[in-house]
Amino acid sequence: MAQKIIIDTDPGQDDAVAILLALASPELEVLGITAVAGNVPLPLTLRNARA
Repeated sequence: MAQKIIIDTDPGQDDAVAILLALASPELEVLGITAVAGNVPLPLTLRNARA
C-alpha cells in the first residue's frame, strides 16, 4: 500500500525534481501539493506548483 502524503513546498527547480520523483514513485500517493513563499514570492511559487 502506498504511503499517502501532502507535499508542502516552495517550488523552484530543486523542489520540482522532488515533486516529479514523488509523483512517479509507486511507494507514494500524493494527495495534494501546497505552495508557500520561499526563495521567491508566493505568486511565483503558486505558478510553479500549477505548471
